[in-house]
Amino acid sequence: MTKERVLEKLKFDVELRGLSKNTQDKYYTKVKIFQDYYNKPATELGEKEIREFLHYLTTEKNLLLEV
Repeated sequence: MTKERVLEKLKFDVELRGLSKNTQDKYYTKVKIFQDYYNKPATELGEKEIREFLHYLTTEKNLLLEV
């Protein structure tokens, strides 16, 4: 699956779930940033990459993560 197809599927799924437009946009943006960081579709990434990306956000970008 391509990065674009992942985003299309995500858009469809969050619309189907009835999430607010604001929430839909945030989901889309976050997945796009994650995919672009690795230059791979999210379907090819796993827990290891998620943890590395979260570490990057907290250490390099100084973003606090809400748990």
